[in-house]
Amino acid sequence: MKPHIVIVIDTEEEFDWNKGFFREKTGVSHLRFVNRIQSVFNCYNITPVYLINYPVASQPEGYEPLRKILLQGRCIIGAHIHPWVNPPFEEEVCSYNSFPGNLPFSLESTKLEVLCECIEQNFDIRPIIYKAGRYGVGLNTFDILVKQGFEFDLSYCPHTDYSKEGGPDFTNKTATPHWIDTEKKIFEIPLTVGFEGIFRTAGPKLYSKLKHGFLEKLHFPGIISHLRLLNRVVLSPEGSNLKEMVRLVRDQYIDGIRMFSMAFHSPSIEPGHTPYVRSSQDLNDFLSRLQRFFDFFFNDLDGQPSTPEQIREIYKQ
Repeated sequence: MKPHIVIVIDTEEEFDWNKGFFREKTGVSHLRFVNRIQSVFNCYNITPVYLINYPVASQPEGYEPLRKILLQGRCIIGAHIHPWVNPPFEEEVCSYNSFPGNLPFSLESTKLEVLCECIEQNFDIRPIIYKAGRYGVGLNTFDILVKQGFEFDLSYCPHTDYSKEGGPDFTNKTATPHWIDTEKKIFEIPLTVGFEGIFRTAGPKLYSKLKHGFLEKLHFPGIISHLRLLNRVVLSPEGSNLKEMVRLVRDQYIDGIRMFSMAFHSPSIEPGHTPYVRSSQDLNDFLSRLQRFFDFFFNDLDGQPSTPEQIREIYKQ
């Protein structure tokens, strides 16, 4: 089977990632530049999934540029919750509550319903694809998704542990798409996170041990990564360079993996909003990484762009 890839954009407000969470930070002006990435997607016939949150869905500056792309049939719109800027505002603003799945059932459910109604009003569609902000799924999340008619979740971030901040632990999760429930109502497409290097096959068990206790304090994960023995790589132009992404996908392809999911944040399309794009040169490098990776994936690897529904159809066969 040819390799398939889904492109996911966490489409959200602009805020300083280093200064915590504030309800008043709701700017979305960067989306006037959305064609910087959409033009790249168009060149490769990619239909990206824009997972939009409340500031984007509720402000013309956010939703109008995306609605134009949607009307052209060039994208898919899904839902993405940042609780601190998504009404109703009942919870304390803090790191723990920034994970939507930590909220009480009724509040998590109501916030998602408010977001969906806003998307429906301004896009004339009801979203069926969800991704929790900060990957923050909880005990109630999937029941809520089923009740509200969602069919896909993209919240899993494999080999990653957010429990120190009160979030979920995906240490033992893999990047393989799968059904969340036995009734096959919610299909999960995780972000592609994996290992490249000599010890990649032992990566999941070895990396989790290196990330705990004195080995982490001695910077062992960084040392073995520098030596190219074992490197955890996220398939994203944010934080991963071109060589890392290519090696990750090539290694996983050799290991039999055929489904990939790439993700990044929409504010990276304008310098100054994320740690990954601080300058015009950073932006040029960011866009170049995207293009060069797509050249590798679609030309060298003979891959093809895909959507969540197309991936699900493959798994139904």
